[in-house]
Amino acid sequence: MMNKKEPSTEDVTPDDFEPPEFAQERLSEESREEAPPVQKGRMGLFRLIAIGNATGQSFLFNFFSAFAVNVGVSSSILGFITSIRNLMSSLFQGSLGRLSDRIGRRFLLLLGFFLSFSIMIVLIFINNPLMLIIISIVQATALSIIIPVWNATLGDVTKTEERARFIGRLSAMGTAVSVSSMLILATIFNYFDNHQGYIFKKWFLEFYIPEKLWPIEYGAAFGIAALNFLLCVVGVFFLKETRLVNKKDKQKKQPSMFVALKNEKFKRFFIVNSVFGLIMATMWPIFPIAQVGVLEMGFTQIAIINVVFSICSSLGQLIGGKLGDKFGRKPFIYGRMVMFTIPIVMISAILFNNWKVLLFSNILGGTGMGMTVVAQNAYILDIAPRDQMGAYSGLNQVGWGIATFIGSLSVGFIADAIENHVGTKQMIIITFSVIAVLRFLASIGYFFIEESLVKKQPEEQLLEKKALVIAVAQSACEDAQFQSK
Repeated sequence: MMNKKEPSTEDVTPDDFEPPEFAQERLSEESREEAPPVQKGRMGLFRLIAIGNATGQSFLFNFFSAFAVNVGVSSSILGFITSIRNLMSSLFQGSLGRLSDRIGRRFLLLLGFFLSFSIMIVLIFINNPLMLIIISIVQATALSIIIPVWNATLGDVTKTEERARFIGRLSAMGTAVSVSSMLILATIFNYFDNHQGYIFKKWFLEFYIPEKLWPIEYGAAFGIAALNFLLCVVGVFFLKETRLVNKKDKQKKQPSMFVALKNEKFKRFFIVNSVFGLIMATMWPIFPIAQVGVLEMGFTQIAIINVVFSICSSLGQLIGGKLGDKFGRKPFIYGRMVMFTIPIVMISAILFNNWKVLLFSNILGGTGMGMTVVAQNAYILDIAPRDQMGAYSGLNQVGWGIATFIGSLSVGFIADAIENHVGTKQMIIITFSVIAVLRFLASIGYFFIEESLVKKQPEEQLLEKKALVIAVAQSACEDAQFQSK
């Protein structure tokens, strides 16, 4: 009978020895941080969901506010719709993120995407202000499910050092399809805009192009959004659960999402990001009024500037994803700083009475936003424990939602009061000038957050390897002792 060779620890000095309980703790931490690789078949489903989600949300958010202005809502009502949508889409994200940590991601994603699909179908046929408020609440509730759970799902299947790149590629792919769809739709309706009141005759088609075309244009946009949310439902249906939980895990009491605030790194980011969100939202209810009411932009013009923004955002996501894993997340979160240029450029567009001036701000803003979104998502997932990723993502969105609710709601009433005294054009110039200054000042706060991606020094990596050798050796000895009993 051959003698079993004892595991060797000759390369480990006494100074390098780590007690068994600490070695085991380190192993547990390593296993917690490791993520299973995404299989090729499952990668196709991730791409499908990313494309459907990006395209659906893009068509919804890029055209909803302009649609509301065409319906005839005032600044204060639009501010209320925007604020309630921001609040409802974020308020329950912490709780829903924690719920997904406990019961898994798949069911909640199915629910969120199905709600989004259903309410977009309703939006195609309903266009009065009261129903827009109800639709906004339901759609926002669906988003409060999708955002933290989808973000946590991506965290489940990625390693820290590859996370930003993976998220960036998926986001860029979704944006590329969204842009292509929007560009095709804009081209078609640009032709129709120039032939309103005529009969279209080509090939086997023959139909009348109505003079009031905007209800059809926006209805088509919301129809495309509905189709893409339906694709997400199909994709999630065939996707295997990424967070496997046993019966004991389901019964285990989850800590409050506010436990994330005990993490000083997250707490600082949470405060800075929420303050910036409050300032960011002050422009949202007024921007579509400036587009439609002052610059008289139609569906095609709005689609074009959104396409430019989306293309630049896609490039920003690729840059932020690829370089964020190399140089850290913080440098690319600084992309928030360029957002102060958007109100300044809008003022210039109004003074020159030329909507094409907005292309400049969409290039800068889109690139900066793309880098920031990828870096921010990766940042939060980096500093969150694997079993609390949903909670961290959710709490961040709760803070963002409350802040943007306050910002957009208050400015809606302020804008109405100013507009009654000086008119729409002067109101926009005054408010946008103040907002530009506040955005720049609020973005300075990001300089004070801490980097989440800390590269390990070679010495630290060597110590971890030695600790692993000790733990494996001790485990082997214990197994041998157990078998000999």
